[in-house]
Parts: sequence; C-alpha cells; structure tokens
Amino acid sequence: MEKYFEILKENGADLAIKIAADTIVTAAWTVYRCKYGCDTYGKSHCCPPNCPTWKETREMINCFQYGILFRCHEMSIVTPLAVKVARELFLDDYYKVIAFGSGPCKKCSKCNPDHCNFPDKTVPAMEACGIDVFATVRNNNLEIHTLRGKGDIQNHFGLILVE
Repeated sequence: MEKYFEILKENGADLAIKIAADTIVTAAWTVYRCKYGCDTYGKSHCCPPNCPTWKETREMINCFQYGILFRCHEMSIVTPLAVKVARELFLDDYYKVIAFGSGPCKKCSKCNPDHCNFPDKTVPAMEACGIDVFATVRNNNLEIHTLRGKGDIQNHFGLILVE
C-alpha cells in the first residue's frame, strides 16, 4: 500500500491511512443534508438522488475488508486524486476497487441529463452516498471539526475501498 500512499501524498494529500471497512459509518441523514444544504442536489450524476443510496453504499462497503482514507486541504483535488489512485490500484491488479470523493462534481457547467460526460474522471462524494464522514474519520482516531471561520484550515476526505 505504500506506493498508493506516496501517490496520494505527492498529489496533495497530507494524510493517508489504511482503515478497516467496518469503521465506515453510513446513515440516511447525510442525504438530507445534501438535499437541504447544497445547491447541486439533483443536478449531477454524482449527487443524490442520482448516486448510490446510503443502503446501497453500506452493501458495497460490506464487500470489502479495508480501504484507504486520505485527507487534503483543498476540496477540488480530493475527487480527482481518489479516481487517479483507484485507477492505479486497478491497473496493478486490485480489480476490486471503488473510490469516493468529496463535494459536488464541477466537471461540467451543466450536467448532461442522460449520462455522465466524464465517467472515468469523477466519482460521487462520500457524503452524497450516505457515508457519515465525521463519524468515519473519528472512528479512525483522526480529528475533524466543523469550520468556524475563514481562517480555519479546511480538511476534506476521500476514500478508496480496495481488496
């Protein structure tokens, strides 16, 4: 796994750890926060209700024993980095790999209603798929807090399930 931790760190992650899949928390309320807190709800293939539900995500997570949780300080690099490392894992014969990013997809100014124009370059955010990011991060002995002011350091997390 060191190779993939290095790729993550060379491309903007300041932290990458191997985690047990059973430490990942899913909950229905996360989608409610998307629906009533994000202006991209329903406007992207990577946003609810167009991405896996929290129950579907739980079923997927249950197919894995571990994953890689990583942190970046810029949200815009999390999803591309998750996609990049998941692709590298796949090419290295880890055929069972799924990535989750952070925040809404910004690939297109307006999402194509029929299909994603960039299915090989984007994945849904953890929270969009029902992952409770705060509980998951805390389950893995990392700190995470809500932002209180403009000067606060932002922490955005990505997840790659791999077996």
